Amino acid sequence: MMKISACIFLLLLVAFTGHAQTFMPVHSPVLEQEVAFEMANECYIFFDNFSGDTLQLRWRSLSVNAPADWVMDLCDYGLCYAGIPANGSMNPVYDTIQPYLKLIVQPGTSPGSGWIWFRVFEKDNEDNYVDVFFSLFTPGTTGSTEPDAPTFEVYPNPASDLLFLENKNDRPQWARLLDAAGRTVWGQSISAGGQATIEVSAFSEGWYFLRTAGSHQTQKILIQR
Repeated sequence: MMKISACIFLLLLVAFTGHAQTFMPVHSPVLEQEVAFEMANECYIFFDNFSGDTLQLRWRSLSVNAPADWVMDLCDYGLCYAGIPANGSMNPVYDTIQPYLKLIVQPGTSPGSGWIWFRVFEKDNEDNYVDVFFSLFTPGTTGSTEPDAPTFEVYPNPASDLLFLENKNDRPQWARLLDAAGRTVWGQSISAGGQATIEVSAFSEGWYFLRTAGSHQTQKILIQR
């Protein structure tokens, strides 16, 4: 009986290890950066490799929302591309080398803001992934100044047990909460003038990021006990 139990334990351990998170974005999954007019602005998101082994990452472009005349090119840890392709692979990394995604953004003279969403995952293991976001804006332009940007009130911040979201816009809006690895831990459509309650008591302590549809603004929320 003990041998059977030991075998089951080892199988569970192997299964868990195979799907363990082996990399994370440095600092946060959201990069908020101002981009200057008529310049090639470099915007980086780096990844920490704590697998203890060789790691090769792939990426997929999920959403690009930016002014039509912005010129945006993508580089990863391996290649640079013209524009933003649908997907690609990075070179393998070892030890403390940090792979990255880099956007080269040239907004010309057009004010505005952009929201670019990528999914980054381990080669041959798409269950081991993070979502990362570039939130970019020109001087004097942020998501909060856009006429169609929804207005959300979030409280308390920091939160420990419950987090309240109030949609002050005149139409329903979808909101979602991301953890530090870029994974969606909560999502819901909130009616115009309505409120949602998120039980965060079971969430790990740390920084979380609230994204609302139609806005390029990200709110940072601290969960602590």
